[in-house]
Amino acid sequence: MKTELFLIPIAAVSDSLRVLVTKDPTSDRQTFPSIMLKQDLHLHGGTRQILRDLLSGVPFADLENWLNSARCKDRIVDVYDRDLLFEQSQSIAIVRAIALPQEFSSHAKGVWLDAENLFSQDSILAPDSRLFLRECLNQVPLWVKNTTFTFELLSQVFSIQDLRLLVGMLSSQEIDPGNFHRRLKRLDILRPLVSGQQRVHKWEFAWEKSDVLAADGLIP
Repeated sequence: MKTELFLIPIAAVSDSLRVLVTKDPTSDRQTFPSIMLKQDLHLHGGTRQILRDLLSGVPFADLENWLNSARCKDRIVDVYDRDLLFEQSQSIAIVRAIALPQEFSSHAKGVWLDAENLFSQDSILAPDSRLFLRECLNQVPLWVKNTTFTFELLSQVFSIQDLRLLVGMLSSQEIDPGNFHRRLKRLDILRPLVSGQQRVHKWEFAWEKSDVLAADGLIP
């Protein structure tokens, strides 16, 4: 049986979570970028090939730097036997999700759509892709709390307000500014981009401290 890798690219645009869809070559529906895995094309290589195709408009050096950095992390959503779920779909679907940083998302090939709107009756998303997306969205709050997912969506340099608003949107919670500042100070996972007595407005994530999130969580 064939094994197909589906990748769900995710971006934070304004006040919504969006996913990138592409045209399904076998129907008039939309689906997620995918590739057939073979003996000479394993999971890691397939993921990289999809990303290089989607982001071919990004300068080569910038793309390769991101692909080889801690900011580029794909996460497992689930594995599906499509033959059991959908007739005439004789393949195993490995579904993974990846956060595209703000500086790359505008260059991606495809159409960015609001994730929640893809479950309506007139949705153009293929039925199997709806299933993949629903499970993916169910996992987002856990990724926000205990992984670097939120920082992968942000630009490399960001403000505390940008971070707080994004965490609130992704977790569907109202994040109190004071409590959030105190939590970030205790976690000690951010680096200021100024020194001395200047007031800090811009920060970057200390990727070497990412294990702190797994232990303590970005939010309670």
